[in-house]
Amino acid sequence: MSAEPAALLDELADQLVARGLVEQGDFYITGRFPHQVPSSEHIGMRHRDGLYVVWYRDLGDSRTLEESADFATARDRFVREAVTLARERGRRVSDV
Repeated sequence: MSAEPAALLDELADQLVARGLVEQGDFYITGRFPHQVPSSEHIGMRHRDGLYVVWYRDLGDSRTLEESADFATARDRFVREAVTLARERGRRVSDV
């Protein structure tokens, strides 16, 4: 039996924070902080209607990077993009 989307996204957020990324700064996952606004530039991810959606947002402009029913596919793109953004900001990000 596969894990629920919310549990998968929570675990993913915890993994990225452990690697040195800043939640709400480098990345944003819809539904984890209902009353907070993420950084104006971030990589985002959500699950809705059976799809995981990954996007890039900067100064109010959003661009979809990946849509997939497969969590692993969306996760890989999300992690790759979020790590790249964090490193561009000068953050030390571990490889694992």
